[in-house]
Amino acid sequence: MRRRPRTVLVCLVFLYIAFPLIAVSADRDALHVIVNPTPQHAATAPPIVARQGLFDTTRDEAMFQTAAYAPPLHSRGTSFYPNKPVTKCKTAMCPVVPVPTGPSCTLPQRRWRQWELSAQTFYARVRGKLSWVDPWSGFVHPDLDFNDGMGLPGHEWLMEYSARYQFRPHWSCFYSIMPFEMNERFQNPNFPGIVFHTKWEHVYQRVGIMYQPIVTCNASVSIYNTWLFMDQKFSLNSGSHCARNSTIRVDRTRHMIMSGIELQKCVRTLCNGGTLSCDARVGLGYLDDTFGLDVQAGFRFSVPMNCGRWGYARGGYRLVEFKEDRNDLRMDHSLEGWFAELGLIF
Repeated sequence: MRRRPRTVLVCLVFLYIAFPLIAVSADRDALHVIVNPTPQHAATAPPIVARQGLFDTTRDEAMFQTAAYAPPLHSRGTSFYPNKPVTKCKTAMCPVVPVPTGPSCTLPQRRWRQWELSAQTFYARVRGKLSWVDPWSGFVHPDLDFNDGMGLPGHEWLMEYSARYQFRPHWSCFYSIMPFEMNERFQNPNFPGIVFHTKWEHVYQRVGIMYQPIVTCNASVSIYNTWLFMDQKFSLNSGSHCARNSTIRVDRTRHMIMSGIELQKCVRTLCNGGTLSCDARVGLGYLDDTFGLDVQAGFRFSVPMNCGRWGYARGGYRLVEFKEDRNDLRMDHSLEGWFAELGLIF
């Protein structure tokens, strides 16, 4: 009697499992659908059966698509996610290409223990006034214009040479000199028959030290202080046949201090390394009863020459002016015009 309940229970489980299979095989209108079986599971994947009249076509298609990716039942450890076939990801026909921004704007700089040599050509407009004490009468001669009264040319080509040495990362020393001489013979319309000979010897040189408080990749600010030495010799010979000396000489030697500021700002760096930058300098001279001004504004184009060396060309406008604060032996002059400069940093 104890085995009868167990036997009845086994029979019920067998009928519960076998009844769906008998019903499917007995149905004449059954439709067997197998959607894209994978090779490895084709033998084990059970057929998907759809009965007519049980659900609509739209729902059938959705179920078929879902069933196509349904994995077969395996032993434990098998993932329940669908096994999709491996496909290649095709890129777009016109992929987005990043726009090149080019190299950053970098300003060439003198490094520690580097030299900078340069030569400048200055096409200057020469102007000035000169007054002196007459050696015979003792009176102060009225101001005489350099061009109309003394026959000096209105424009002259001048040369300046300079050198700099960077002895510390932010400290450098420099020297510059601009010597020239003018000789002219002319006839003043106020003195007919008299030929004047004018000679002007001029030396303008500076020795100083420079400190750079601001140095970045694309800009630098420098302040400098220099000792300025200016030596001028003026001679005017009237060529007169009089017995007394007809030559007038006015000499002037000035020892001054010039303080200034220099600003360089990078404008653009090309792909080959060439760099265009702004270059402006302002210097103020004082002491020795004289006020001086030296202003330069222009652009610089630098070209790399490997191993930290640079060659550059600079051009712009320049004004050099000195005025004395005295009544006798007055000698004021100004040089103004365009300039061009070539230099080397090594």
